[in-house]
Amino acid sequence: MICPYCGSVDEDMKIPQKTKDAHKLGTCSNCQREVWACPTTKRSESSPLETVREGESREETLARIYLEHEEGEESIERGKAADIDRRVVDGDAGLLYFLEIKERSCSLNGYRKTKFPFAKIEEGKELAEEHGVPVFIILKFRDCWARLEVKPEGDYEEGDEPFAPRYRPWQRNKDRQVPVMIPVEELEILPWRDECEDIKSSSES
Repeated sequence: MICPYCGSVDEDMKIPQKTKDAHKLGTCSNCQREVWACPTTKRSESSPLETVREGESREETLARIYLEHEEGEESIERGKAADIDRRVVDGDAGLLYFLEIKERSCSLNGYRKTKFPFAKIEEGKELAEEHGVPVFIILKFRDCWARLEVKPEGDYEEGDEPFAPRYRPWQRNKDRQVPVMIPVEELEILPWRDECEDIKSSSES
């Protein structure tokens, strides 16, 4: 288990492979906060296209929040074909790092491994090597913000089967949708909690 509040890892408390119902995993031995496992929340949608548009708008909001806490003057989109969506610049338009933001409707400990297209790892490695700046993938869970820095020399587990979000079913069998599998204990937990939930309260209501 990894605490979504302080990032402390307790190897004696196991994260479910896939959480089906919200439940308390335990109490963090470091900060004494309750840690919950919650599955992906199914959201209604008017149409797949509308869901994509809402996701893009939400990403802009999350990018703005991220830059309120971290170094960077502006995040600039790199184009629809890019696997790492943004570059972040300083006040003189100098490149600081690359940024990809993914939002999850589950809790940090909802699944033992988080996944996203392996193509993002491949492009992240290429960018880090070519430009000599960090490449970050930000994962906004229900209960915390987490970060993975893609290292050129990093060894990342590749999944077996392609996957796709439910709002992009046409991608389901595409080779580029083969996922990377990141153990959540390996993520860096970021210290702010903007737009995060008190999962205990929401689960018991």
